[in-house]
Amino acid sequence: MVGFYVFPNNITPTTQNCISEMNFVPMNEYSEVLELDGNPDGYVIMPTTYKPKLKGPFIISVSTDVEFSLVALD
Repeated sequence: MVGFYVFPNNITPTTQNCISEMNFVPMNEYSEVLELDGNPDGYVIMPTTYKPKLKGPFIISVSTDVEFSLVALD
């Protein structure tokens, strides 16, 4: 089961400041359309699994009309 959360960057991630929270789905592909407010600090996309400490490979694809970059965080 996979899912993801989207948070404004430079804010401690909590359910109160989550921009997008999807239901966990038993699929290997999921897409969602979001309209973001243009936060100058950017956003954090946090891919997740349903079970704690479960890790696996994933691919994130982002499409937008404005310039952006993706940076991996530890």
